[in-house]
Amino acid sequence: MRRLLIALLLGAPVLFTGAERPRVVSLSAPLAETMYAIGAAGQLAGVTDAAVFPEQLVRDRKSGKVREIGSFMRPDLALLDQLHPDLILSDTGFHTALAGELRGKGYKVLHFEPKSLEDIFQQIAAVGAAVGKKKEASALAARMRAERDAIAAKSSRLPRVRVYLEINHEGPWTVGTESPLNDLIQAAGGQNIFADHREGTFVTTHEEIVRRNPDIILSPIWLDAKVGGIDGIIPLAQIYARPGYAQTNAVRDSRVLYYDSALLKHEGPRQILALRKLARLLHPEAFEDPPGTIAWELGRIR
Repeated sequence: MRRLLIALLLGAPVLFTGAERPRVVSLSAPLAETMYAIGAAGQLAGVTDAAVFPEQLVRDRKSGKVREIGSFMRPDLALLDQLHPDLILSDTGFHTALAGELRGKGYKVLHFEPKSLEDIFQQIAAVGAAVGKKKEASALAARMRAERDAIAAKSSRLPRVRVYLEINHEGPWTVGTESPLNDLIQAAGGQNIFADHREGTFVTTHEEIVRRNPDIILSPIWLDAKVGGIDGIIPLAQIYARPGYAQTNAVRDSRVLYYDSALLKHEGPRQILALRKLARLLHPEAFEDPPGTIAWELGRIR
């Protein structure tokens, strides 16, 4: 399927007819979610412990309808073998080598490493085509494109704000242009201050962040679905206190905010919800809170 299948699918194409309905194991949480979103949940036999959305998937794991086969970083290949999947779904650079290993064992594998929102739309369509849900997946991808375009059209009429998005505090890590996160920032009405870097993720320095003077600093926050609480955050006051940060527009204007890391980095069907939340953070004067938004998602928990 266009550039994504040419560039990201490793090995021979995966071909199933619509009638075959392959039995699937997903090593990827976003791809497991995709299976539910396109009406193929009944074909999903196994997932890793990272798959915690939608709620029906959690219930299916608890009931044993869908087997848990270990962690995202260390899937249990013996359990995977027991499930006898016709197709394995994987993603990100963490699983590139594993995808090759599984192909070497004779498994059919779809592996994705999306570098843009368009890659994610194509990824959804490719999964649908592989599991006999081509029509449903294509329709979902089309709806996502349309909403992305509508938000981008609205934000294009607003002042562009300069954004520093911190992926991880240790480093610190951020994003360049070859990342869906860069596309989210642009569509939401922002300008990634590191858009002159091609890398999807890379380490920068605090001195360089200060030099580039962001209008908004976004710090990751995670919702831990297993414990029903918030995890993985640092107080925003620590960012305000970093050497030199007081010189930035973001600190002077009190626009150091949390973003929903588990959602923005979840490269699947909820990327448009992620875009809507990001647009609200960047342009609260023009965008409303998405329905169901709760307090910790509003960016200012200290």
